[in-house]
Amino acid sequence: MGALMRLLVSIALLLSPIAVAGAWIGPDGKPLPETESMRSVGDFGVQVVLTPDEKEFRTAWNAGPTPPTLKVAAKVARGGSLSAMIIFHGCTPNQSGKCNSVIEFALVSPDGKRLPAGSGPLWMDAPLPGKLMLAAASATIGFDMTDPTGTYRVMAIAIDKVSGKRVQVQASFAVL
Repeated sequence: MGALMRLLVSIALLLSPIAVAGAWIGPDGKPLPETESMRSVGDFGVQVVLTPDEKEFRTAWNAGPTPPTLKVAAKVARGGSLSAMIIFHGCTPNQSGKCNSVIEFALVSPDGKRLPAGSGPLWMDAPLPGKLMLAAASATIGFDMTDPTGTYRVMAIAIDKVSGKRVQVQASFAVL
């Protein structure tokens, strides 16, 4: 991937059961502070994580019950790509017992222009209480040699259509 910086990060802090409504809970049972990339509205919590390899990320996530080591990135070289992955908890089931939640992505370029980057299902099945879930949809954004270098932001708005809750998160990264 050229100049793409890869970091191996264990997100064990986020893989503990969520025990307190409205907060991300660490392994010590204490609430974690919200950040621009990790927010909650009531019991609906959303985090955006950037990775250089969506397939590898999903494989690691689905590999087993132990906290996976997930490859994340904060930089990408022109000619490369990043995928915005959404980790969440607390979607509200409808009368049929299934969630109806979606995610909308946007990309903000270094000059401040906001461009749509796709949308799709967050989760359309029964919730998994006490567990973090990986959204069905993601956004992969590629950069060619004509794209400007600088700091970009991926913005994501998660919408729980059953409860009406909306959570906006964002992650910044550098294009080199």
